Amino acid sequence: MFSRRIAAASVAVVLALGAAACGSSNNNKSSTSSGSASGTVDVYSSLPLQGASKDQTAAMVQGMKLALGQAGGKTGNVTVNYTSLDDSTAQTGNWDPQQTASNARKAAQDKKAVAYMGEFNSGASAISIPVLNQVGLAQISPANTYVGLTTNEPGSVKGEPQKYYPTGKRTYARIVPRDTIQAAALITQMKSDGCTKIAVANDKETYGAGLASLLQIKAKALGENIVSNTPIQKDAPNFRSYAQKIKGEGADCFIFSGVTANGAIQINKDVGAALPSAKLYGPDGTCESGFTNPSKKGIPAALGGALQVHRRDAEPELVPGRS
Repeated sequence: MFSRRIAAASVAVVLALGAAACGSSNNNKSSTSSGSASGTVDVYSSLPLQGASKDQTAAMVQGMKLALGQAGGKTGNVTVNYTSLDDSTAQTGNWDPQQTASNARKAAQDKKAVAYMGEFNSGASAISIPVLNQVGLAQISPANTYVGLTTNEPGSVKGEPQKYYPTGKRTYARIVPRDTIQAAALITQMKSDGCTKIAVANDKETYGAGLASLLQIKAKALGENIVSNTPIQKDAPNFRSYAQKIKGEGADCFIFSGVTANGAIQINKDVGAALPSAKLYGPDGTCESGFTNPSKKGIPAALGGALQVHRRDAEPELVPGRS
């Protein structure tokens, strides 16, 4: 339901953009001589429709279609055509840089395009934002949380966010809290749960590495101890050696900072086996049925009692089976 709500919120913004675009003097849009907007505009979404996130992203697409359907496919006298694009590949089961770039170019080359809803992954948006920015196409993400896409706050890297906006004008917005908020919420929850030695593993992507950095910053501010922050090879067959490493560090809590498709299930299995009494945590990147539901090849039900994940609206959510 949450995915559908944020998708519908995105469409509400898009409908307003469509009307504004058709009423402008831009030659790529059409308007009547009286100034009353009319004509047709195109709207795109770019989301990973394959892999662990597919249930969540399919709900987003359904939400967008529902919102447009309830509006009669129009905003005022303007007809809105919606096209759903997939930025993932079957081989990776996750977003793909080349596919993301292709999607962005497709929308950028469409003279009737007024909005692009995506990406789902922050690393993907780091690719598509500059492409869309060059043609002034409005971009709205229903899911990105990486701070550097819009700010130079701690957790960003040098040159952010300016490097994503070659025109110097902002054309991108997100409708969920950024990771500054999520990191603080996660560390606060761990402190409340009695964690004294926290091990962090990250998937080395824009989102995962960025959130891991912020977890360290927030832990220091709140007096929590992160014993290690380890980049992992996301396609490794197992993470047993890593689990033994953090066992040796005395970790009593563990969080994987990344998305489900990048080894989240296997690393939690291996850490859970090596540290059966440790508390396990997941960020919003794993708050999906592909991670939490054993029947969908998610984590085993036996781990449910040790794990909780974090939603994009910054509220902790217990995994089914947790006591």
